[in-house]
Amino acid sequence: MGGSSKKQTVGYRYYLGMHLAICHGPVDAVTEIQVADRQAWSGNLSGSGRITLDKPELFGGEKREGGVSGAVDVAFGQSTQAPNDYLVSKIGSPQPAYRGLLSLILRQVYIAANNPYMKPWAVRVKRCFRSWHATKAEINGGANPAHMVYECLTNADWGMGYPSASLDDASFKAAADTLHNEGFGLNMIWLQQSKIEQFIKEIMDHIGGVLTTSPATGRFVLKLIRADYDVASLLVLDPDNVIELESYQRAAWGETTNELVLIYTKPDTFKETSIAVQDLANIQAQGAVVSQTRRYPGITSDSLASRVAMRDLAAVSTPLAKVRLKVNRQAWNLYPGDVFKLVWPAFGIEGLVLRIANVDSGTLTDGSISIEAVEDVFGLPAASYTGAQPTGWIDPVPEPTVAIPRRLIETPYWDLALAMSAADLDYLDPTDCYLQTLAGRPTPGAMNYELNSKTSSSPVYTPRAQAEFCPTAVLGAGLIQEVTSTTFYHSELDIDLVSVGGYAYIDNEVVLITSINTATQSLTLTRGVMDTVPAPHSAGAQIWFADGAQGVDPTEYASSETVNVRMLTTTGKGTLALNSAPTDSLTMNRRQDRPYPPGNVRINNVRYPLAAKNDLVISWAHRDRLSQTVSLIAQTNGNIGPEPGVSYTLRIYGETGSLRRTYSGLTGTSQTYSLADDTADSGLGRPNAALRIELEANRSGVISLQKHSIAFERAGYGLHFNDYYGGI
Repeated sequence: MGGSSKKQTVGYRYYLGMHLAICHGPVDAVTEIQVADRQAWSGNLSGSGRITLDKPELFGGEKREGGVSGAVDVAFGQSTQAPNDYLVSKIGSPQPAYRGLLSLILRQVYIAANNPYMKPWAVRVKRCFRSWHATKAEINGGANPAHMVYECLTNADWGMGYPSASLDDASFKAAADTLHNEGFGLNMIWLQQSKIEQFIKEIMDHIGGVLTTSPATGRFVLKLIRADYDVASLLVLDPDNVIELESYQRAAWGETTNELVLIYTKPDTFKETSIAVQDLANIQAQGAVVSQTRRYPGITSDSLASRVAMRDLAAVSTPLAKVRLKVNRQAWNLYPGDVFKLVWPAFGIEGLVLRIANVDSGTLTDGSISIEAVEDVFGLPAASYTGAQPTGWIDPVPEPTVAIPRRLIETPYWDLALAMSAADLDYLDPTDCYLQTLAGRPTPGAMNYELNSKTSSSPVYTPRAQAEFCPTAVLGAGLIQEVTSTTFYHSELDIDLVSVGGYAYIDNEVVLITSINTATQSLTLTRGVMDTVPAPHSAGAQIWFADGAQGVDPTEYASSETVNVRMLTTTGKGTLALNSAPTDSLTMNRRQDRPYPPGNVRINNVRYPLAAKNDLVISWAHRDRLSQTVSLIAQTNGNIGPEPGVSYTLRIYGETGSLRRTYSGLTGTSQTYSLADDTADSGLGRPNAALRIELEANRSGVISLQKHSIAFERAGYGLHFNDYYGGI
């Protein structure tokens, strides 16, 4: 505070030009870029173009690990895409156009400070296969699984490359329509490290479907395992067409599962979460919870996850019948996923609906067909009895947000005297001004804030200090002019950090905390200390427990200079961006150099009287800014000083608010205003019915920051006689 120092290198900023290949392109849109799991950009870019990252505080700003900022070219990989100019300038020509590939080109992007290691980047893209059955391609922001399978089978670049004629179009469209009606959209990616057949199987597991080939046409058939059949019209297998019932068995209760935990992807964060559903009757039957976990990472809907969990629970919690049988060629057109009805009188079976799991069509020499089937309970529930289960966990590390409330204060002489040495105080110029900031903690996880300031003539903000948040509260009841007050507060923040003996601001008045009870939320205050005087305050006024909790700008400012300030909240997730912070302004007023107003003001020996009669004796006590640096002085104290060169100005205002008399250059501690003077000044032929006095200190034209202003009625015969009959 009060000087400059030689600049030192404390760290380095790192910039990087880089070409990131993301996936096959083109895609529908790029919607988000994350760096180290933190959002660096979000939007909806639907074609090749340039975006700007503007998160220089993403990793805590330059005091920690910096952030990211700069221009990034997003190349969608269209068939007409030209070579990127930045890559040409750095690598030279000829340069590939990278068609058919979604990629990012970082044009010397600021990626970190104080840490030379590259953080992981992630890109969120949106893409649906729209070249077939386009109206049903997208489902609630996800892709239709039928379209995903269709493209995996037919894509000639990265898929299996089958011609579209190899697919049973009707079955695929029927499945696509059903999935669209169910709201069954998936969000998942295929990585070439795994076989595409495995990816298709994973999709089938998600949707409860079967991909097989038709024995009649040889085409791929997509069939969903749903309750989409009429039992009466099903093919009946009985002793007339069954060659042999090789096996029939029903699972025991002890072989079933009664709790299913489904792991899926949270829609807002795209991180794993889970939902658990239970079969209470099964739990009671087994006398214990038997749990099973299934992973469906492509599901990003809470409601869909709930319905799928119920679907799978029905399959694993019921003791289902399983059969293995051989039938004649009457079952030639049955394939996995189909259902049939079994009638077997010897076992008392009448119309048991079974779903085919596996079919062996036999050989040329053996025409029997072998079927493995299980009792059908698979239909996707139309309604679910489990709502989306909240995790109950709240991230304790919030995003940095704007500090509210906030205010700026010009530093008083008291604080400078505590912060500076005697030699520095002697060196202090009368016109030097300093700035303090006060900010309430916006969220429990906010750690501190960075104070940035500039004058109106400066082009950029400069970081000045790292500041702690200030405890605050709201005044529970209004305060009148008095020298001591007991009051209540509410809406407190960090009140546990407040200690007796510190000072606080209420509006522009400084008060001394003489007692605090956090249980009853009560305060006792010594009013009008330092360079302020007692003033009325309304209920709801902010109380700033500022002592030791100020942000301090060490810059020397000139009197009348306007300072603009932005306070950047810091949390574990970084520092608020400079452009996201509001601007607060304060004009310097030479506060530290102004004389203190007098103390212990009385009218006819009464502080803040409601009424006064006869001659008025207005008295006060000296105060000395230069010597009041050990403890905060109450209004009731006697003379201190005065500061050399200080005189006082007393003004008398009449009942209409007009100035009636001014006493200037007073060096004593009292002044009499007689009843005769009052009568002469009023112009009414009588004394004023009400008066107001103002009293301030003056040192060679430098006026005290505040002045006493006390209003009262006049009492006596003919002046509010009825109100004060019997005395005042």
